[in-house]
Amino acid sequence: MLWLLLTWLATPVLLPLAALRRKVVIRRVLVIQTAKIGDFVSTTPVFRAIKQLLPGAHVTVLVNPVTAPLAAKLDSIDEVVSLPTRGFRGLKGKGWLYRLLVRGFDAVIVLSPNLSTFLLPLWARIPRRISVLPDRRKGSARLAWPLLTYGEPHIHGQLFRITALQALRGLGVPGVADLLALPNEIPQPSTEAVQRAKAILAPEAGPYLGVGISAGNVMKALPPSVLFSLVDGVLSQTNARVVLIGTSQDSRLANEILARFGSERVIDATGRWTLEDLPALLAQLDAYVGVDSGVTYMADAAGVPVIDIMGPADPLDQRPLGAKAIVVPSEPECAPCSHAFDAPYQCRHSHRACLNVSVADVISLLRSVIISAKE
Repeated sequence: MLWLLLTWLATPVLLPLAALRRKVVIRRVLVIQTAKIGDFVSTTPVFRAIKQLLPGAHVTVLVNPVTAPLAAKLDSIDEVVSLPTRGFRGLKGKGWLYRLLVRGFDAVIVLSPNLSTFLLPLWARIPRRISVLPDRRKGSARLAWPLLTYGEPHIHGQLFRITALQALRGLGVPGVADLLALPNEIPQPSTEAVQRAKAILAPEAGPYLGVGISAGNVMKALPPSVLFSLVDGVLSQTNARVVLIGTSQDSRLANEILARFGSERVIDATGRWTLEDLPALLAQLDAYVGVDSGVTYMADAAGVPVIDIMGPADPLDQRPLGAKAIVVPSEPECAPCSHAFDAPYQCRHSHRACLNVSVADVISLLRSVIISAKE
């Protein structure tokens, strides 16, 4: 609250100084998107839209370190800056953000808002201060909204990617409405990665079904018992080979699956692909099934048919948008409990019933997806 009070007291000086820096042509834009993989992929149309609205503009994106390898490979981004480990906490974190902001940006667009991202762009005298506005957990940060030059409120029931794209109206240029259907993007994999993926997943030995065995948010992860039933159902009711996808931290669970079902039709890819090379592997799949996590959105952006088991997540805020994407909604009355601006990492009711999906239903969907992929 002290930062907020000091900023309001300084506005008679700060607002005119920021206005004096306003230029007709916007040449340097900073986008703050510090969410993780799924959210990042879902807002990649924002970077492409800026390039189309402001040809020649230099686009810098502040990202979560987890997504930096993806961001660095996108041609819609000119420069990637990784968020420090402790974010904007304390004077050190706020000082770090201020030093980034005073590098001469003509506009800042905030997709991951908090009190620091509302206040510090004004102290840095950035003339166009644009942000999405949360529909939940507003707190005292709401008192800083008038210090923006443009705020786009997120409305429940609307995809967050639409809110993020509509925020570009704050740039003051026409054409935003024409760009709302831009697709999500992931990097083009290297030739070496494509060759490696084809060597592992030979087309003649398919079909291949990717199975995501973990999630960045443990509330979304499938319990091992459900995961085992899912793999068993795929192997017994389809002719597909299962490709286990996850990080090196999932290798123990992958080994348990291999011990149960053998390696003849189960391929362990956990921890063996960097994030920037993973699109090469995903592109070789005939279908992918996983919870509402980052790899699901990467597979969807790669054009792979996906089945997204939503768990606690709200599909009205965000969901895969591919033509072949299927969303399996949550069943209990308490779901969805995870939203764009309110994503808990622990169940408020101390249970995981929201992940109580019908494996039989998922297998039935998978069979239809695999058959459809062959046609």
